Amino acid sequence: MTSKKIINSAKTVVDDAIAGLVLTNSGLTTIGGGRIVIREDVEDLKASEKVAVISGGGSGHEPAWAGFVGPGSLTAAVCGDIFASPPSSLILEAVIKCSSSAGILMIVTNYTGDRVNFGLALERARAIGLKCEMVVSSDDTALTSADRSAGRRGLCGTMLLHKVAGAMSEEGKTLEEIVATCKQMNQNMGTIGVSLGSCSLPGNSQPHFTIAEDEVELGLGIHGEAGVKKMKLLTAKALVAQMYDHMTNSHSVSHLTLTAGEHVAVIVNNLGGTSYLELNVVAKEVLQLCAQKDLNAVRVYCGTFVTCLNMPGISITFLKVDDELLGYLDSPTQAPAWSFPYKTSRLSSRVTHDDVTDSASVIPSSVPSSADHALLSTTACISADSGRLMKEAIMAACHALTAATQYLNELDEGCGDGDTGSTLALGSTAILDYLESASAEEISKPAFFLSQMSSLIERQMGGTSGALYSLFLSAAASTLVSEVSTTSLTEAFSNGIAAIMKYGLSQAGDRTMLDALIPALAALRKEGAVGQLLRDSVMAAREGADSTAGMKAKAGRASYTPQESQTRVDPGAEGAAIWIKAAFMYLVSQID
Repeated sequence: MTSKKIINSAKTVVDDAIAGLVLTNSGLTTIGGGRIVIREDVEDLKASEKVAVISGGGSGHEPAWAGFVGPGSLTAAVCGDIFASPPSSLILEAVIKCSSSAGILMIVTNYTGDRVNFGLALERARAIGLKCEMVVSSDDTALTSADRSAGRRGLCGTMLLHKVAGAMSEEGKTLEEIVATCKQMNQNMGTIGVSLGSCSLPGNSQPHFTIAEDEVELGLGIHGEAGVKKMKLLTAKALVAQMYDHMTNSHSVSHLTLTAGEHVAVIVNNLGGTSYLELNVVAKEVLQLCAQKDLNAVRVYCGTFVTCLNMPGISITFLKVDDELLGYLDSPTQAPAWSFPYKTSRLSSRVTHDDVTDSASVIPSSVPSSADHALLSTTACISADSGRLMKEAIMAACHALTAATQYLNELDEGCGDGDTGSTLALGSTAILDYLESASAEEISKPAFFLSQMSSLIERQMGGTSGALYSLFLSAAASTLVSEVSTTSLTEAFSNGIAAIMKYGLSQAGDRTMLDALIPALAALRKEGAVGQLLRDSVMAAREGADSTAGMKAKAGRASYTPQESQTRVDPGAEGAAIWIKAAFMYLVSQID
């Protein structure tokens, strides 16, 4: 695939594209430095006490996500860099701007970075009193393995969730009602894709991956993650049949069951580089297949909904529908990317109730600016010597990670983006800069400076690693607000790990940083002298990281890569083992 792009710069391409979207679509505006696309009438929505619906994710999937902002669909979309989740601070800004007593629904695709960043924003929104819920979209039906993995990915079916949730909000449905409907839809929906070739990233001269001229890849993700198999290029009819058979195969853990006589809505989606000539050929074959299977395709959408930059390929989505869902799909929307269906036969008539009682009761629209000062003045204090020890231990950890940048990048090249070391170095440098200038009062309040570090690394590191470590530090900080002791420090470490497990949907044995962190925690919880416990923890983290060599990844983007690329230790686990050794052995040197 060609790497040529009609852009100004790879650095500004996302911001330029968002600006173009807003300039050409009345009713949209931006906040958050231009990375949050939001309805201009958001204040009217809040005043009428209607639920706000927020989504977002990495850019490169246009028209998703921002193209689906508008009355009758999303209230706001938060845009990250190309194929990178937006930071939780931006997501929280969108939540606060859209908040009212009716609440906020986040619709999030099932990718680790999105789950973690939106999850972190969710927790922070709830902490300041906002009513907020999250639905994770997971309509992927490609995965065949029965073992626990990162799970079904969120694909084109997510756009149907946006539409239905937005329509329900316009009708004045409660947050609880919308959440229940979206979760039920997620269970009754499936998507499968096929690619004829790779996409190319702006500023990168190489294709993202390669597929032979006479092959296609079935079941790949919308970031170019590996599919379930490569096969020879087939006719449109044969290809659609294979996709349908894979989607409905009862032996596949992610399959969708479709029964003769059922009513379905169908999306034929362009993954980015497919002509409408081809799309319409595929649509014809899909409808003929539905007729053969005795499926009533009562709504058929054919167009560009969710892409992988300029990837040539398609995805097909099936959603089981009833009268109620059809009403929501058919209701008006001003979202510029929504495409009304080719086929509009109705199951039955449905009355829409538009009258909603207004109320002036709204939740405050911003986080109190004194939040940091309140934490600094109320959190538990430690001695100056203890504060110095903690500061210097953290600095030792940061220096060790910075020194290991190239090594960690090399470990990540076979099973990731090749940037683990660089990402950790960015966070480490930001923390070092902060600690160098932090006041004695700040250093004496662990909950405060850990909270500051959490915000720093989220902004500076970005991506999934930044969000996970931000969660780790934020959860640890909350444990130390009222008391700081050897016991509470161990519990802070434990709570940080629990937060990673909750939003990363991972555990020991998944080939992640947890394979080093969890053994380290287990060693700390044993009885014994502090110095010996720290030494044992360092050894446990080292052994845990080493155990990931050859281990099958079951979480994160690495879980979609071939296992033969996972022969060396996991870079995330290795990074954790490095900083644990540096920090803990510094403490041992001071204790002994």
